[in-house]
Amino acid sequence: MKKLLIITAIFAGVFAFASCSSNTPQGVAKKAISALEKGDYKAYAATFDLTESDQQWLAGLAEEKVDKQLKEKGGIKSYKVTDYKMNGEDKAVVTVHVVFNNGEEEDEHMSYVKKDGQWKQKMNK
Repeated sequence: MKKLLIITAIFAGVFAFASCSSNTPQGVAKKAISALEKGDYKAYAATFDLTESDQQWLAGLAEEKVDKQLKEKGGIKSYKVTDYKMNGEDKAVVTVHVVFNNGEEEDEHMSYVKKDGQWKQKMNK
């Protein structure tokens, strides 16, 4: 019985560590939303599978467009990952539920791809 409890505790600890790791689709999703929350559009753009120059372009666009939308909604009050689905070993979709300070709520569906061992957000078309 004691052995089963120890094994269960170890498994739960490993699972909790993996789900909090920033190199998971969920971890990158949290990092992206956190960057938006802080107005760090360069860090937000860095979560995408884009060239450095495209990331700079995206950061500028996000600062111009997303910042305005966030201000209209009073900023982000809270967010949490509510779902994720793996599509093979190198693709995933993460759903993040975002609550804004004005009371509005949205589910963001974010697509990810694993390249060179790193999870990166894909541009949704």
